[in-house]
Amino acid sequence: MTLAGVSTHLRILRDADLVKERREGQRRLYSLNTEATLEIKNFYDQMWSNNLNSLKEFVENKKRKQGKRK
Repeated sequence: MTLAGVSTHLRILRDADLVKERREGQRRLYSLNTEATLEIKNFYDQMWSNNLNSLKEFVENKKRKQGKRK
């Protein structure tokens, strides 16, 4: 990845408030915004949990229907 690409990605993450920028002289230091990333993690945890539960229900219902046909 080029330096310009890294800068673009960091700018997008900063604009989304996912990273924090701190300047030390000519350097810019980035750190993770733990509050914002925790919100995203919780969202994905809930989404995956809901999707996995739906998949489980679908498979169980399909097995029940197949069992009735036999």
